[in-house]
Formats: sequence, C-alpha cells, structure tokens
Amino acid sequence: MMVLTGLFPGGAEKIALELTRFLLKQGQDVVVVSLLREPYGPDRAIVDALSQLGAKIYFLNLTKTAPWRLFSLIGVIRREKPDVVHSHLMHANLSARLMRIFHKFLLVNTIHIAEKRPKAGWLFRLDRMTFSLCDVCTAVSEAAARFHERRCGLKEGAIRVIYNGSDPVHPASGELVSRMKQEWGIEDADKIIGSIGRLDFQKGYDRLLKRLPRLVPLIPKGRQWALVIIGNGPERDSLWRMADTLNKKYPELRVVFPGYRPDASSLMVMFDLFVMPSRYEGFGLALTEALSLGLPALCADTDSIPELCAYARESTLVTDFDAPVGEFEAVFRKALQLPHSGRITIQTCEGMTNRYYLLYKELANRQKK
Repeated sequence: MMVLTGLFPGGAEKIALELTRFLLKQGQDVVVVSLLREPYGPDRAIVDALSQLGAKIYFLNLTKTAPWRLFSLIGVIRREKPDVVHSHLMHANLSARLMRIFHKFLLVNTIHIAEKRPKAGWLFRLDRMTFSLCDVCTAVSEAAARFHERRCGLKEGAIRVIYNGSDPVHPASGELVSRMKQEWGIEDADKIIGSIGRLDFQKGYDRLLKRLPRLVPLIPKGRQWALVIIGNGPERDSLWRMADTLNKKYPELRVVFPGYRPDASSLMVMFDLFVMPSRYEGFGLALTEALSLGLPALCADTDSIPELCAYARESTLVTDFDAPVGEFEAVFRKALQLPHSGRITIQTCEGMTNRYYLLYKELANRQKK
C-alpha cells in the first residue's frame, strides 16, 4: 500500500507511480491511498496513470474542516491487509504512524523534501515523538536525510538513503519541438532558458523572475531570448502576472508558462540552459532529467542540488539566487557559456525500485522471525 498526501503531479507522486508499476510487474497487488481529494483536469495525470496500471485507489477527502476523515485510513488498512505500507511525504508519514497505534502492520516512511516552510516546527516535533512507530525511514538524498535528522534530533544515520530513480529522457522529435515553440510564441528565440517544476514558493520561480530585468542587458542587440517554465501549482496566477509585466516591458525577452505537460521532460531538449532556483529541495527529479539530456544547468546552492550537480561538474553551476545583483549576473553570464555534457544517469528507476523491493522483503523476513 502506497500512502501519499495527495495525487497531484509531483516528484513523490512520480516515485510512487514507478514503485506501483514495478510491484505490479512482480505479481504484487498495489493499493494507493491519497489523504486529499481526487484531482481533476490536468492534475489527474498521476491518477490516470495509476488507474491504467490497474492499481486500486482510495481518496480520503481529508480537509481542515473534516480532519476526522483521516481515521478512515485505518479502515482501508484493515480491509486491504497490506504486507507493507509505504508512506511518502511528512503528512502521510505521520498519518500512517498514527494508524499503527490501532493496528499492527509493517511501515516504511520516505522523506522526499528538506522541509523549510515557515511554521513547520510542530511537524518535526511530531515526527520525533512518533519516529519509533515506523519500521524503516528512508530519504531521497543524503542532504534530505541529514537535514531531517538534525531537525528531529535523531541520531545521524537513523534514516537510510535511497536515491530517486530517473531513467534517461528520450528527447522530443524536432517536429514536436518546432510545434511547441510556435504554440508558445518563441519560435524566433535565439536562446531558451528553461525549467520544469511545481509553481510553488519552494521552487523559487518568483525570485528568478525578479532577477530578469537585470539580466536583459546580457541579450545581444537584435536577439530574442525566452524563459520557459513548464508546470502548474498554487503560485500560477501570481507568476503569470509577473511574466505578463515582464513581457510588456522587455520585448527582447519572452517569459512563457505553458502549464503542466506529461511530456515536459522530453521537451527540455529545446533548452540551452536548465535553471533550478529552488529555495529547498529534497532531491530534484527535473535536474536529473535535464542531466540525462546532457543539458548545462544553473541551480540554487541548497540541500540536495549540489549533491546531484557533483555528477556533472563541468556542465553545472550552483549559486545563491538571492546573492547581490552583480555577483548573480556574473554567475549567470558564466552559466550561459557552460557546455553540454554527456547524457548522465544518476540512478535508474529499476535501480530504485529494486532497492525498495529488497527493503520490503527484508522487513517481511524480519517479521516472520
């Protein structure tokens, strides 16, 4: 059983999807539980993919006004009788631990992010108080594991590390790339800077847009550049307004937010430079996908990002996106000169899923003894 906070498109959800795909191929039954409501529209991509695989899905419809719905999770667990429950993200981890008070089952928690949202301190206090209720806790990077241990006051090494899996991205066809450029109004762009990510405070796209006016002078006279950020999320409207203002003021730079696309990774082949301005990051799947295409990358110097960039030192730079203006301009100018690299794969989906499968078997064998 996979338990997640929600099933909206995101990194943790992609990993749960890959684990589900693998387990079904191994002849296992898989049940997926979302604490939140069922998504609709373009946000259904993960749900539709899980449904096509044949996984059974439950939505608990948990809300601030109906927190009691969380306890329907224990009913689902008793009904489905899973050999292993694997929860993803902090809210789902804490919720699954709470259910162990009422029913015994094997529990794996996974930390997907170095959580730095304001007022998250109470979550870490609860995490420390309930940590013994999970059989194994994993994290998707060394940085995420060590950060979580420090915040919870846990012994170093209490959390195992299993990197997220990301297979090499197959680049989109030239025909599709040309069509998308026309659709987005960037067919005349001499240089395309791009990113993929959830439009959320964590991803830091607002601070990238605030820097753009100081970067416009880097555009050679008579040339056209574009910034493309593919994704959706709660800050969509505010980011679109910022982009609209920039597009009106600086005709030589076009800022485009195409929304969520399931083929976003393959479309990165059109980027001349990948950027990742995250304020905090547990892993960085989009970065690993960019590296698998050999793209040069300019990334925030935070959490797991330097850890991943170390695999492509010649074609990546890390920097402080809140650095003084002159310092940031210098780094950005240098990033524009970075070469493409060979296609780099840090860990495949098969490598990741095999490691988790061995972990599930280890727990099951331990229980039998």
